[in-house]
Amino acid sequence: MNLRTLIARGLRQHARTHAGVVGGAAVAAATLVGALVVGDSVRFSLARHASLRIGKCDVALSAHDR
Repeated sequence: MNLRTLIARGLRQHARTHAGVVGGAAVAAATLVGALVVGDSVRFSLARHASLRIGKCDVALSAHDR
């Protein structure tokens, strides 16, 4: 039995496990990319609304403590 045959048999025997790992990695990557896109969209939307509320001001005071 050579190395190629051994690798092929191992992949065939554990194909379901490998498919589960690949599927899980794809779902995790899609979740992280989606969260990144939504986070950027929300950040842009909040910044736009804040600038619309301020209007045509030259100077704004930002108080960190309430």
